[in-house]
Amino acid sequence: MWRVSATRKSPTERGKRWQGPMADTEKKSGASRKRKARTPQEPGARAGAVRVVANPASQTVEDIPRQAPEQPKAPPVQTPRIVDAPRGLVTEQIRPAQKASNEPRLSNGYKIRENRAYQRTEKIARKPLANRADDEIGYKQLFTRFEAAFTAGDISALRACLSPAFTWKLPNGQVVYGREAALEEMERRFAMQNGPRFSASVWRFEGTTVLQTYEVEYMGSDGRWRQSRGFDLYEIGDGLITLKDAYWKMIP
Repeated sequence: MWRVSATRKSPTERGKRWQGPMADTEKKSGASRKRKARTPQEPGARAGAVRVVANPASQTVEDIPRQAPEQPKAPPVQTPRIVDAPRGLVTEQIRPAQKASNEPRLSNGYKIRENRAYQRTEKIARKPLANRADDEIGYKQLFTRFEAAFTAGDISALRACLSPAFTWKLPNGQVVYGREAALEEMERRFAMQNGPRFSASVWRFEGTTVLQTYEVEYMGSDGRWRQSRGFDLYEIGDGLITLKDAYWKMIP
């Protein structure tokens, strides 16, 4: 019979026995890390960076010629070609179409005919259109026309500026009612050889109320020319002048 003698091993030896291949792998990897750590790095290189190595092979340097960009080519010009008309064609003159006898017609089918019975032709005389003023700009335009007509003595132009219910209060206290009566009085004054002369007129507009200051030169009862300052108050209604109230400051 064989006799087996058993020897008792220490725990450290028993652990080494059961580690097996894993222990060898750890040893190898540890040695590899030590070797990598001891590998010297090139100056200027960083850990984990790509290393550029010069190519020792022979190289040829070739100059690339500089080329100018190509200019776009213009499209070819097409010259219109005139082709003679083929023979045997007939030239026909186109005439305007005549209206049919039943044109025009209404939607219900009735014909429209021009009624020439008892008709006559009348020419309408041309005349400027007078737009009634309804704002400050229109009021200024109205009094610009009024002042020009009054200075020139144009009765027809004055009639276009005055309302049919126009009232004129004279400096001597007399009152003229109505546009036609006021135009007659103005025409009488314009015909006077020594009538009043007006100058230095200034206008002020406050809504439909207009104020005028001016200088006037008139001949007194003694035959001498005198100077005075005048003030007129105007009112506007429906785009026309309805009132002219005149005040003169007499200077002896």
